Amino acid sequence: MKLSFIIPCLNSSKIIKNSIRKLIEKLNKKKILYELIVVDDGSVDNTLSVLKKIKKKNIKIISNFKNLGKSSSIIKGIRKAKYEKIVLIDDDIPYFNYLDKVINLLKKNNFVYINRRSKKSKLLSKNLTFYQLCRHFISNFVSIIINTILLDKNIGDTQAGLKGFKKPKNFNRYQFISKKFFLDAELMILFHRSKMQLKSVALKYKMYNESTIKVFALQNFQYLFELLRVIIYYKIVKTNKIIL
Repeated sequence: MKLSFIIPCLNSSKIIKNSIRKLIEKLNKKKILYELIVVDDGSVDNTLSVLKKIKKKNIKIISNFKNLGKSSSIIKGIRKAKYEKIVLIDDDIPYFNYLDKVINLLKKNNFVYINRRSKKSKLLSKNLTFYQLCRHFISNFVSIIINTILLDKNIGDTQAGLKGFKKPKNFNRYQFISKKFFLDAELMILFHRSKMQLKSVALKYKMYNESTIKVFALQNFQYLFELLRVIIYYKIVKTNKIIL
């Protein structure tokens, strides 16, 4: 099996080296061909310096001259990928214990995704903080909105930071709406509208108390505005089918 991993990162100097190490150790044990494409999205710390010190033939580093957004970074990474099977994973390598399952399912499925909204999934965190409750509510709200308005059935979680898919042959011709936050959802919408089955992975998970996303930040207005743009576009426009 051949896999291209796309890892977007922003101000990740404290974690990115260890994340890459853990990922490489796991992939080497599986004896598969892989490449890691790490996209630094205009970090203002020394993330890029840390990345440049990691000298591996199968690691590509892309550096944005300024912060373009997670979606834009992922699109850049996918366009540079040399393998047709793509895995998107956040820089803190979330749901790491389920990576093997995602990879194995990707052998026979065109799209595989972590689904925290599955009835079989379980939130292990107890006594959530106000911040955790807000993040949990927002994530659920976004998934419900996208499922209700843009999908004709309850696919579930659109925002989890681990998913894999077969790269569409016409990927480079698509003009995605999302620049910042919602490329994951757009991809799921396109695969679903192209009548391709999306395979979900139920899991047990925790809510973490640290994130670049702040509850009371002006960035959240961008988040909501982009969500609205995605909804309006896919509600009105009849999109072309993806080609695998």
